Amino acid sequence: MHIRFTTVVVALATSLSISSVVCGAQMQTAAPRPQRAAVQRDVPAEFEAAISKMQSAKSSLEKAGDKWGGHRVRAIRLIDHALRVVGQPPTPSQTETESGPKDEPAELQDGIAALQSAESDFEQSGNQWGGRREKAMSLINEALKELQLGIDYAQSHGTY
Repeated sequence: MHIRFTTVVVALATSLSISSVVCGAQMQTAAPRPQRAAVQRDVPAEFEAAISKMQSAKSSLEKAGDKWGGHRVRAIRLIDHALRVVGQPPTPSQTETESGPKDEPAELQDGIAALQSAESDFEQSGNQWGGRREKAMSLINEALKELQLGIDYAQSHGTY
C-alpha cells in the first residue's frame, strides 16, 4: 500500500510538472495581445487642414494686441482646448496673453477667418472621429463668439 501511495504521489507530481511546462511553452508562443491605441493615428485630411487653420488662427490672434477686453485671450484658450480635443498638443507662446505693441484689427480678422475656415473643413469632413469633430466645432464656435464680443468691446471703447 505504501509503494502504491508513493507511486501515485510521484505520478501526480510528474504530471503537474509536465503540465506546467506545457502551459509555459504555450504562453511563450502565444501571439501578444494587440493594445488599444489611445488616440487614432490616421488623421483625416480635412482634420489636418482644420488643425493647421486653428494653429494659424492662434498665431494671428497672438499678434492682435490686448484691447479686446480679455476676449482674445479666452478665444486663444478655446483654440488650445480644441487642439487638445483633436489630439494636438497646443504650443503655448509667451506672447499669447501679453499685449502687443499696438492693436491689430487685421490680425484679429485673420484669426476669425482662419477659425471659420477650420470650422468649414470640419463640417465637410463627414468623419465624426470619435466625437472629436463636434467637440472641436463647438469650441471653435465659442472662440468665434468671444472674438465678436472682443470686437464689440473695442468698438464701445473706441479702440476699433
